[in-house]
Amino acid sequence: MYLKFKNSILSRAQELTRLVERSVTERLHLMIVLVLVMLALLVWFYPSNSDFKSENPHWNGTMDFLRDIDAQVLYSYDPLPPEAHGTTLIVIPYIELSPDDLKMVDDYVNSGGRLLLMDDFGFGNGILEYLGLNLSFTGVQVLDPLLDYKNRNLPKVIDFSDASAANEVDSLVFNHATSLSDTSTGDVVAWSSYFSFLDENQSGQWDEGEPKGHLPVIAEFSIGEGELFVISDPSILISSMLEMEDNRQFLENIIQGQVFFDQSHLPDAALDEAKVVLKVTRRTMATVWGTLGLIAIVLILTLKPIRNTKFFKKVK
Repeated sequence: MYLKFKNSILSRAQELTRLVERSVTERLHLMIVLVLVMLALLVWFYPSNSDFKSENPHWNGTMDFLRDIDAQVLYSYDPLPPEAHGTTLIVIPYIELSPDDLKMVDDYVNSGGRLLLMDDFGFGNGILEYLGLNLSFTGVQVLDPLLDYKNRNLPKVIDFSDASAANEVDSLVFNHATSLSDTSTGDVVAWSSYFSFLDENQSGQWDEGEPKGHLPVIAEFSIGEGELFVISDPSILISSMLEMEDNRQFLENIIQGQVFFDQSHLPDAALDEAKVVLKVTRRTMATVWGTLGLIAIVLILTLKPIRNTKFFKKVK
């Protein structure tokens, strides 16, 4: 009798333990799902913080300027118009252009488009070479210990040619910029000051043999029916630099008509990659099979507690 009672108590205890474990597991699964949903929503709605990205409203983004000029953001060059007269393409080549992309840029300029090639330490030289130009970005930082904004990494540009691009422009502020080499005086629009120099050995100060004084930083060329502006610092586009001195005025001088902003050659941060995954998932869920799959998952999760009841087990 005692043994039977003992076995009954043990059986009930084991059943209670299983019920508790099942309940804890189900709650844990629910919590994991809720956390994943919250993380997905956070990633979806939190703005990009990547340099130069059009979705980035922070200090290092271009959202402010691109919104002001109603620019169209490009993720490939396919939307570029075959007749490019009166339009502007802004390229910041931090990712190397493919041969197909180089050809499309070349076709765009030669057909009458205006290309703003803005680079410092990226792949701008590959574009210049493809366009048949001898000049290049030096890829060495320009420092100015005297004419600068707060520190030598933010040199001021105060020497300009009489080109229309410099109309009503007295001073620009660059940010960790480089310079141009192999340029002729007639092509240069702006130079750094007499006190600036190229910090070739990255010592932070001028050393014997390092180029200095009146370094070309902006140049303008005619290519086919179009125009090319070569600018050795893309940072003048970002929100924290846009309103410094005459940066905005200069940009407004050189853009024309419909503006296209190439975002396909800017690297993605982890947040940007996560956003892409969510966008792909969203598009997949919007299809018929995706919707059916989502309904099936919801039904499985909803019916699972019912399936585990004694009534369901008896019926089965």
